[in-house]
Order: sequence, then structure tokens, then C-alpha cells
Amino acid sequence: MKAHCIFFPFSHISQDQLAALQTFFSSFVFFPAASDLDHSIQLKELMGKGEAIPVFSSREDLVVVDRQFEQYMNWVKIHKGNERNLRFLLNGNPYFTSDSDLTAIKSYIRGKKEIIKPQPSPKDALLKDLLFLKMAKQCDRDNENTDNQLKTIEKNRSRMISTLLGEDDPMTAEASGGKSGSLDAGITMTRERIEAWARCMAQFNTVENATESPVFVTTSEAVFDYLETISSDTINALDIDSIKVHENECENKIGWQQRFFEQVICAAKGDLDRQHHLPEVMDECSLSGQIKMSLFSGNNIHNLFHLKDKQIRVCWIRIKR
Repeated sequence: MKAHCIFFPFSHISQDQLAALQTFFSSFVFFPAASDLDHSIQLKELMGKGEAIPVFSSREDLVVVDRQFEQYMNWVKIHKGNERNLRFLLNGNPYFTSDSDLTAIKSYIRGKKEIIKPQPSPKDALLKDLLFLKMAKQCDRDNENTDNQLKTIEKNRSRMISTLLGEDDPMTAEASGGKSGSLDAGITMTRERIEAWARCMAQFNTVENATESPVFVTTSEAVFDYLETISSDTINALDIDSIKVHENECENKIGWQQRFFEQVICAAKGDLDRQHHLPEVMDECSLSGQIKMSLFSGNNIHNLFHLKDKQIRVCWIRIKR
């Protein structure tokens, strides 16, 4: 497997995230927490072109996870809007403990100093991470749908105001009204997302099979900031607040992406003298983006990603609208 950028720590890729990935990189690896891409025609088409490279989970594992996920969703539906019954359930069984936990508690009461809980098998641990990522995926998808609905309401409101004010172009108010950015999904359970994602990816040796150390790419500023806070040594390899990039249909986009990725790899290797030599967009494309890259090390951050290399190369990207 040649060096690729690896998108993390999300299994759901929103339209804004996909737009950013397609703008900066010609291809990317990602973990969909699925055995196929039937849920997304767009990602399936990109996979056929070699632009999106999924790391699939086994159907056998997902049968178990899907069953647990469905049970959880049914449980949520039953108790949604009925906090009294939910409180009663939690009081009766506050930790959803299993029979094995009950045995451990009995042993403790009989005089043992600590509760010894059985360690989950590697398979059970993997299924637990898959279940977590599937829940996070559903949450991110729901939040994106809600965000899109709110944006649609805001656009309609702007058009209505423009019409009432008699403006010639009803789209001018739309451009100035409301926030154009999307919510950062990485704010929620940041470390848990990274840990579950990294453990799942480690099962497939995706990173170890790369010919070069990978560049981990995220669209979440919260994830990037979190990694910075837990690292004792951070090297700022790239930090460009505004870089002109090609729009999707531009014929010069592919060549620009190839040169851009070469420079990113150079920065990832610590060749800081070349960080200002990123390729420039010399045509009439007006789209701009933002990029940061840091080399994180210290405090055993490499163990979080299950890597032998003690320096983690992380790139944060976004499209500026």
C-alpha cells in the first residue's frame, strides 16, 4: 500500500468533509465501520475511481454489531420522552452489569480487596469499538441532516427578506445571512472517537502496510487541538490561514493536488525549508482553504494510534466559505 492520507476519526463523511478532502487530496483512506458502501452512492462511485479507499469490516462482525445497535435504538425509542421510567430503570440496574460482574461483587463482599472484572477478548473489544463508531456515525449523520435543515430555513428566510425589501438579487441576503460553517463533530467525545477508530484500524494493519509513514487528515479543529494538548512535543510543519485551491470541475485540479501532496509529505518528513513552496493556483478559481500540519510526539501519543513511530503526522483542513 503506497502512502495515502488517512481520514480520521470519523466513519460518517459529511458533504462538507468530503468537499474538503476532494479539494486538497486526489485520494484518501477511511474507515466506514461497514462491510460495503451501499449506504452512499457518492462514496461508492469515488471508490470505483480509486479516490476513496475504504477499510471494510467483516460482515460477520457487523451482523453482531448491527443487532446490538438495533436493540439500543429500540431501547431509546421506548424511553424517549419518558424520563420517569428511564430513571426507575437506572435506579434498579445503574450500571447495566452482567452476571459476571455480580459474581465479582459477591467475591468482594466475601473479603477480597478489589473487584476483578474479566478482561474482554480481542474480538469482544473490537465489537465494542465498532458499536461505538456505529453510534457515533448515526449521531453525526443525524446532526448533519439537522444542520442542513436549519441552513435551508435560514436561506428561505433570507430570500423572503430580500423579496420584501425589493432587492434585485434575492441571493445577496443569503450570502450574508447566517453562519455558513458546519458543526464540528469532533467536539463530542474526542478521545473516545480517536481511541475506538485507532483500535479498529489497527486490526487491519492499514498503517503498517504503508510504504511511508502516513499523514492523518482531519476536518475537525477540535480533534487537532486535542492532540496538541496531549503531546509534550509539537512541531508546526505547516500553518497557512488562506491558500487558493481549485474548484471541483477545474481541469488543473489533479496536477495541483499531486504537487500539493508531495509538498505535504515533505513537510511531514520535517523538511521545513520547503513548507512555503506549495503549488499556487494560477487560474481564475476563487475557492480558498486553510491547512495546518503538526508533528506530534511525546507522552506516548504514538500508542494512541498503535504506531511504532513516535512522531504522528496530522493535517487539519477546511474550505473557507
